[in-house]
Amino acid sequence: MQAGFFNHLLLISQFELKRLVATRKGVLNLLTFLVVWYFVLLYPLRFAAELVVQEKNFIQGFSFFDAIGFGSLQQWHIPEFAVLWHFSLMIFPLLSITLAADQTCSDRERGTLRFIVIRSSRDSVFFGRFLGIMLIQSLFISMTTLTTLALVLYRDATLFSAALPNVLVIIINVILAVLPFTAMMAALSASVKSVRQATVWAILIWTFLASIISGLAYYLPALDFFKGLIPGYQLADLAALTEWRTLQLAYIPLLQSLILLAVGRWIMARQAL
Repeated sequence: MQAGFFNHLLLISQFELKRLVATRKGVLNLLTFLVVWYFVLLYPLRFAAELVVQEKNFIQGFSFFDAIGFGSLQQWHIPEFAVLWHFSLMIFPLLSITLAADQTCSDRERGTLRFIVIRSSRDSVFFGRFLGIMLIQSLFISMTTLTTLALVLYRDATLFSAALPNVLVIIINVILAVLPFTAMMAALSASVKSVRQATVWAILIWTFLASIISGLAYYLPALDFFKGLIPGYQLADLAALTEWRTLQLAYIPLLQSLILLAVGRWIMARQAL
């Protein structure tokens, strides 16, 4: 039974990854991402990195980045990765909501989900789709980080050995950062019948519910614990950390993901197909 579950899990996750390059929608999403990232890499990211270098070299006593709340940019040894770090923590969680919205809801709406589970279990479908979406996001995250490495080496090839740890730090941490968002979308996709509903509910949970919990925690400090259940709760603190110190907060997205996946599995097991 376990062998069958893991075989189906791998097959479903591989199928999600193949859809990225084998379907018109997947190829369009991939090309759009590549084009957008190309312009982000060559203009905003490179320009911001040059500003960080100029401040390190010429400005004494006053920092523009400290003034706007991005002082941690100067704590990274390689400015391109400093800018990429902040950019990734802002963009990839938002991108995750879009990419991960359609895990099971469209199949349920079309009525094809009941046929899929004839040959595999609901757990295999639920976790297989989640794993497949995470593989796609990991691919995107790795692509952005490696192209940033190429930009760094174009500027100074001697930075290769110093840059490799930063590559690993960013890839690992950004993947961890998007885990709870993907898990949240898995749970929402299991409970609604359309991508639009899943996306709207995700925005409501991420904004209004977070604001309500934060407001209640301000007046009732005992409720401060519940803020830790909100995906992305740690991102502001995470952005202030640099390099391997960023793993200090890794337990937060891991716990959030486990809780959200457990909720999603419970919904998937009881939801009508």
